[in-house]
Amino acid sequence: MSAAAQATLEADRVRSDPIRETLVGLWRHFAAAGAFSSAINLLYLSSPLYLMQVYNRVLLNENITTLVLLTIILAVALLTMAALDAVRAQILIRCGIRLDLALAGRIFESLVVRSARRGSARDSLQLRNFETFRSFITGPGIYFAFDLPWIPIYLLLLFFIHPLLGALATLGAALLLGLAWINEVMTRSPLKDAERAGNQAYVFTDNVLRHADVVRAMGMQPAVERNWQTQRSQMLAQQAFASDKNAVMASVIRFCRLLLQSLMLGTGAWLAIDHVISPATIFAASIVMGRALVPVEQAVGTWKQFVAAREGYNQVNDVLNAVDLSAPRTIVPRSRNTLDVREVFYNAPARKEPVLKGLSFSIGGGEAIGIVGPSGSGKSSLARLLVGASLPAEGQLRFGDLDYNHWDPLELGRQVGYLPQDVGLFAGSVRDNIARFGDASTDDIIDAAKRAGIHDMILELPKQYDTLLGPGGVGLSGGQRQRLGLARALLARPPLLVLDEPNANLDGPGETALRDALADCKAQGAAIVVITHRTTILEIVDTVLVLRGGVVEMIGPPSEVYENLRQKQVQQAGAP
Repeated sequence: MSAAAQATLEADRVRSDPIRETLVGLWRHFAAAGAFSSAINLLYLSSPLYLMQVYNRVLLNENITTLVLLTIILAVALLTMAALDAVRAQILIRCGIRLDLALAGRIFESLVVRSARRGSARDSLQLRNFETFRSFITGPGIYFAFDLPWIPIYLLLLFFIHPLLGALATLGAALLLGLAWINEVMTRSPLKDAERAGNQAYVFTDNVLRHADVVRAMGMQPAVERNWQTQRSQMLAQQAFASDKNAVMASVIRFCRLLLQSLMLGTGAWLAIDHVISPATIFAASIVMGRALVPVEQAVGTWKQFVAAREGYNQVNDVLNAVDLSAPRTIVPRSRNTLDVREVFYNAPARKEPVLKGLSFSIGGGEAIGIVGPSGSGKSSLARLLVGASLPAEGQLRFGDLDYNHWDPLELGRQVGYLPQDVGLFAGSVRDNIARFGDASTDDIIDAAKRAGIHDMILELPKQYDTLLGPGGVGLSGGQRQRLGLARALLARPPLLVLDEPNANLDGPGETALRDALADCKAQGAAIVVITHRTTILEIVDTVLVLRGGVVEMIGPPSEVYENLRQKQVQQAGAP
């Protein structure tokens, strides 16, 4: 099935909400946290009840024993409340772990698939966005949601004390909730802009640090730093703008809350003077109202985190919906090592015109094809299609007489040896990189290294196969990285090899080792695709395909293609 057809099917599907579905599956945890929150809110009433009993019983009767007993009861209630609060936090922590176990792997897989299809690293911040959401939904930030249903209960309790106190508290709570909503409306857009500017600044910083040698060697540091400062200034300006608005609204809300508490005390004093309520009730009502307004203050105090969590929720759902990981796959034995490409079109995300246009060719087991052509002709895009990293917009790809859409991606990966232009080594040991971070045997690892002609070099490293490398293979030369990537591609002698500029950084001995390895692979029946600008490696290919502007300009045996190219150059040179 083509990428266009798959996109149509995905568009027809009802948009799912994987995060919500996972959260629903954790309802028992949230229900338990809610139950503990209810007990905590009930126990919070022990303080105003203690105050009323001290005023109404102890002070009137001057009974020390009653005071001691009441104090012990209060201490037990407060201790129980603290214990329940700790248990609630532990429940939410474990809920966060379950949420991570359920979604982090899917998010990571979706990011890998999405980036591979686009041919570039994007959306790497989505895991951080997920962490922001997870920390909020399973941390103290969510407490206001558990306490929010208790606002009407506390207000109803104030109505029982006296309707005037209940009405005053209700109007005050409505006012604070309205201010909190206004705060959300005022800060929503600035906070999004600030987050977007911050992400751009961090991505640029990461890119600069990754290529710091280029920056230093070419005197680019002042200019790059100015660019970085500009992006960071934009981020700080957006953050300051949003924070200023939030600070103003937080101050207004704090003023209204303090004024409301003072009005509650004044109203209570007035009612006490009229002997409608007792003096102790004044302070008890103030405590109850203060507790009723806690969720509002919590909401305002954690508003930035809430907005970031909401944005992370939406973005992560977009990532999870962008890639269908549930497509049925078939695992069947391949009948032969044949690679068929039929009328393939490929669209790059940033290009209006197709990168590849109606590309067709076929090679069998034990055959090799060389792909040549100028830069930008679509050679690397073709390589990503052939290894299953990208999807064609139209056309058909088959390996072993089985359509790529029917291959299980992991099983196809075991059949493929791939060496991209940038090699793609990872932080870890030499052994890990050759073994594809799997559990390959030592014999297979050494066999791949020997075939790539890098075994002796590895033995000269400080810890040999256990030598640790930095990201991208830091610690090795360009040629060594390329030969290590070749060893990884040759692991377990895969039946399909796709090599993109495999000799770009190789010296004479390296090219000889590469030719010997490819000749050995051909002898064992592997289908080989070699993309290169350097024709020395094309001595071992059976067919040469010239790609220009995304279309096949020539294809055939090397001698015929070279002769046609020579004649074309002669004609062009003789043209007026």
